[in-house]
Amino acid sequence: MTARHLRSHLYVPADKPGMLGKAQERGADAIILDLEDAVAPSAKDSALEAVVAFAALPRGSAELWVRVNTGQRGLDEIGALCPLGLDGVWLAKAEPGEWFDAAVAALVAAGTKVGILVESARGLVGMPVFSPVPSESLAQLGEVDLRADLRIRDASEEAMVPYRARIVMETAIRGLAPAVGPVDPNFTDLVAFRASTVLLRDRGFGSRACIHPAQVAIVNEVFTPDEAELEDARRIVGAFETETAAGRGAFSIDGTMGDAATVRWARSLLATHG
Repeated sequence: MTARHLRSHLYVPADKPGMLGKAQERGADAIILDLEDAVAPSAKDSALEAVVAFAALPRGSAELWVRVNTGQRGLDEIGALCPLGLDGVWLAKAEPGEWFDAAVAALVAAGTKVGILVESARGLVGMPVFSPVPSESLAQLGEVDLRADLRIRDASEEAMVPYRARIVMETAIRGLAPAVGPVDPNFTDLVAFRASTVLLRDRGFGSRACIHPAQVAIVNEVFTPDEAELEDARRIVGAFETETAAGRGAFSIDGTMGDAATVRWARSLLATHG
């Protein structure tokens, strides 16, 4: 796993000491301590204090991210968090505007990675005019809020396909890591969760956010290519290099045509997973 590839991102409410204490043991590649929707307004100050205390503890292998609130509270939280050496900060309800611009500027100045959490129609349509962010930034679709904003009553996966395709396209255009797949509020049906995670992977997402520890192992498995996939990628790259050296552009491997476009995907897979 490289710094550019995190498979699983586990949300943990910042005001739940028991969950915080076990967060590093859940196997997620990244932990997202949540100061926003998971925390009641009356508990936000104490939740921030809990995050500051947690960040001072010895770190495990998981990256440490925090989801902050919007507006001035969010900017104040960023000011308190950036000196703590976090790996990244997720900006909730990201939309074009002064708050988003100021938040991005503060994170970039501090050398903290930026997470863009798109949860509204204005945010999704406005992605092309967002402030420039470093290439290691991540973007994620907040589908619960987006469904409400778009007045979507259909609870099926199919209803979100156009919006998922949009964020996959926008991250590619901006040169960012593949988009982070949305959370699934249903954490009891793990068979359905695995199936939907495979679909997300196959449709261009590079990782997925989780709201329950039981989802983490599934996400890690789905977003880790097996040795057969890696070997196929190595064979494609090797065949391409051989044919290119012989002055040929297109080539055949196992009865399938290969060319520069084919090898681009294979190289990307190997660069991420070896």
